Amino acid sequence: MTPLVLFGAILLCLAIFLIVAILFFSLLKYIKKQYYPNWKFPDYISVGYAEYLYHKFIKRDLKK
Repeated sequence: MTPLVLFGAILLCLAIFLIVAILFFSLLKYIKKQYYPNWKFPDYISVGYAEYLYHKFIKRDLKK
């Protein structure tokens, strides 16, 4: 296999991967837009709330 053919094969695989990724995320966006138009996904979780959940469910040292 010559280096040029190997380079072309790598570029082809990369292009196919990018096309599949774009199609997949487009499908996810279509599903969200079609079926869940008002759903808001939280962009972040606060550190204090994460610590609270850790102590409540993992360590179980919070009193009820």
